[in-house]
Amino acid sequence: MDAYTPEYNAGFEATDGGYYEGSQGDYQGSYQGDFAGDYGMLGYEFAFDANGRHITAFQNQQNPKAQHIHTITKGFEKFAFPKIVRILCSSDLILKQKALLAAAELLATGENGVQCLGHGICKAIAKLQDDGDDIVRERAAAALEVMAHSQMGCERILEDGAAKKLITMLDDKSTDVRDAAYSALVEASSRCVDIQALLVSSNTLPRLVKKTVDEEVGRSSMALELLRCCLSGVRDPAVDALLECGAIETMKPLLLEDDPAVLEGATSVIGLLCVPFEGKEEAVRVGCVPLLVRLLDDELDSVKSNALSAIMYITIANSGKFAIVEADGIPRLLELLNMEDEKVLINVLQVVTNVAEYPKAREQLQAGLSSLEYLMSHHAALIQRYAAQAKRHVDFQGLPYPQLCGEAR
Repeated sequence: MDAYTPEYNAGFEATDGGYYEGSQGDYQGSYQGDFAGDYGMLGYEFAFDANGRHITAFQNQQNPKAQHIHTITKGFEKFAFPKIVRILCSSDLILKQKALLAAAELLATGENGVQCLGHGICKAIAKLQDDGDDIVRERAAAALEVMAHSQMGCERILEDGAAKKLITMLDDKSTDVRDAAYSALVEASSRCVDIQALLVSSNTLPRLVKKTVDEEVGRSSMALELLRCCLSGVRDPAVDALLECGAIETMKPLLLEDDPAVLEGATSVIGLLCVPFEGKEEAVRVGCVPLLVRLLDDELDSVKSNALSAIMYITIANSGKFAIVEADGIPRLLELLNMEDEKVLINVLQVVTNVAEYPKAREQLQAGLSSLEYLMSHHAALIQRYAAQAKRHVDFQGLPYPQLCGEAR
């Protein structure tokens, strides 16, 4: 019988779940059931696929291979946090090295970081700061840097004694460890005033001043950044400590460096030290003004702006006004009046206002009156105000009213 004749089709439909491959008589009723009865071939294929998936899921498999002793498996939810602390306390060197990398990864996430701190990870890392292996000490400092991204982490670093050990690590024999310690302290001191106070109280600042000159260029810039963080926070104690150890004279050679990071850091720190009058007089005495004037031609606007800030503080004192005229700094100031950078413009206008009180400087500043008049119509209101103030000082000729000269009222 032909498989596709109406007679066959009628016989197939009459069977309960029957199907055909060769002839009607050979294959009938191989799959029974309500589902197969309703869907015929489709129901059979579904059941066949489900059976295959079941076999695949529950078939016999080989036993898992034993993991290496130095393999750190990922913990399940909260088990990861006590586990990482436990592994950090291991005596196995490789486990400690790998655990510190995992710890830094966990600390980088907010919720995981809080959980790690709650399980005492900072104390475990602090113990590793004294480890005999350079890699362990370096990674411990790097993990503390990640921890310092939050205020809670900074507090734990201070409470658990890790901050004091970071200060000690600045003198480590390994350059990589020193780099990591600098980075961690910069991050922590930029966020926590208490760590800044620790740096001041532990007489670390004079050591940092010396390191700015003795260290290589990369670490010199980090030492300068650490000093800047302290001066920006606990300013008065830090300034007093630095002026007492002669920081301006020690860092003066850094103004001759070619590295942009060193120049930016040195000009910033010297500028902050020149806020008190003792710093102004010290900068003039040791000869910083000619070097700062030289940096007004630097390619980086940040270096120009920092140098101008330092000159602005110095020229408040009369000795600073005399020094900038002697250093031939007035023509360079007039050139900067054509700058587009608003921060540079504000600083140079303040310097012009300061030095215009000195008659010799005021004579040289007459050449910049047209630039000052142009800046009085600048789109920024702050620059307009500074330009108008500077022009009034430059235009000054004498006492404007007879009464001020002692004449008749």
